[in-house]
Amino acid sequence: MNTFKAFQIGESPFLLPLEDRILHKYKKHGWRALAERVANLANQAEKMRDDLDSSAYLTKLESALLNGQMLPNSPLLVNAAEDKQRIFACFSVNVCEPIGKVLETFQFIHDGMGGVGYAVSGHDLDFPEMIRLIDDDTVRHQTGRPRPASNAVTMPISGNLEKFLTLAGTLSVTNMNVALDDVFMSDVNNETPSRQKLLSVAQSIHATGQPGIIFPDRIPRIAKVKNPVIAANVCGEAPLAADESALLASLNLTAFCVADEVGNLSFDEARFAECVKLSVRFLDGMHDLHCHANDELKGNTSATRKIGVGIMGFAHVLMLLGMRYGDDACLAFAERVSLVLMTSARQESVRLAHQLGAYPAWHAEHGEFRRNASLVAIAGTATIALIAGTSCGVEPIFSPIWNQKIIGQHIRILDPVVSFILERAGLDVEQAKERLLSGESLTAIAGHALASLMPSAVDIPGDVHIRVQAALQTHIDGGITKTVNCENNTTVDQISDWIQQAHQSGCVGLMIYRNQSLADQPMLSN
Repeated sequence: MNTFKAFQIGESPFLLPLEDRILHKYKKHGWRALAERVANLANQAEKMRDDLDSSAYLTKLESALLNGQMLPNSPLLVNAAEDKQRIFACFSVNVCEPIGKVLETFQFIHDGMGGVGYAVSGHDLDFPEMIRLIDDDTVRHQTGRPRPASNAVTMPISGNLEKFLTLAGTLSVTNMNVALDDVFMSDVNNETPSRQKLLSVAQSIHATGQPGIIFPDRIPRIAKVKNPVIAANVCGEAPLAADESALLASLNLTAFCVADEVGNLSFDEARFAECVKLSVRFLDGMHDLHCHANDELKGNTSATRKIGVGIMGFAHVLMLLGMRYGDDACLAFAERVSLVLMTSARQESVRLAHQLGAYPAWHAEHGEFRRNASLVAIAGTATIALIAGTSCGVEPIFSPIWNQKIIGQHIRILDPVVSFILERAGLDVEQAKERLLSGESLTAIAGHALASLMPSAVDIPGDVHIRVQAALQTHIDGGITKTVNCENNTTVDQISDWIQQAHQSGCVGLMIYRNQSLADQPMLSN
């Protein structure tokens, strides 16, 4: 019987080009030793606190890592055994400081593989020059870094939009976001300046894929200070106050698929919930080990102890469970995953607070007495999804053929879950791969019923992408990295409509990318 089994660590077909980045000087020890280094880091944190059943917890954690159930963010994987444990992924930096200090902070974070978000008001005359300066300086210091660094800049719609949009498509390593508040969005259906601004944003997205969209009124504004300036991190899933940071981990949903005696697959919700709790405990402990760039970052981060537990492999688990991305069953499953994810994370954070104390900035108006000011953030998981051999974050598969540039190497293989499903249906996998590479459709090879369970991103209408994102957003307290990958012939008006739909549906933000609008996109068509 052909039974699905998620990849254990070291089994993914995408590992070879990642060895130098992730394993680097430990390459000779192999991938399984990576799990041991991460578990050793967790052990260091446990020795600094008085929590329950440390030995059992550490055993479960290492098992989850080895079995591909959970992976923390890339900086932690790379730096786990370093003297300077720069293990956080998400940073927001206050750029109102002297520029020399700002650039020094950016460099320290980037050297540790972190990504930096920052906010500009858009009212300063020279704000485009500052954005370019930070972008240029980041590029100038890339040599020797485990991976190229990147930034994200967020400007409110009340800023100088015309100046801001002139930067779209011209920056080397900086993603742009525009923050659309509720008052602005309530006015866009009228023939007003707001409507024209939204169309200008949509036109820029149509041409360049930039800017991303943030809905700031959806963001829980918990910070050490009242009324904080909030900036999105590089991918947008972890909004942070200025000079604050957080770290992430993602659970591979396919690792919680279990088969009955005849091979039918179901999702083990209880095991998933336990792994969420395990991840909260692990990430919280890392707050006591991270090496911060400066005292401001250390103080603000320690005051809130923000973390982000998320998921990856969403598209793959839908395929395994026989759901089409975006259908009613998918939406119900997405909302259920959202609920279990948030409920389990909150339960563990409350337990930790009663055992070890709440985050120092906690006030009664924040709600429950808990250890972490934020708990869930669903990241894009580009690198760790490759390590796990699963689909990225909550995105649909881009194509049944993985045709991707990874650290200078061109990888082209049949998607592992597509391969499993085709083989289970009695089809010749190698022959199917060759037919796909020759330009035949999956429908022609596998038939409509089977192919409909494995849609590519551009086959899914934009409004369906957003419905799925909204279902996943229902219960969680953080954002979701999600891109509406759409056909090349998508119009500006469609993009404008999708932005409004995302706002009306309760999303925190989104990205929209029109296929082939950039010449060097990392995911390629067959």
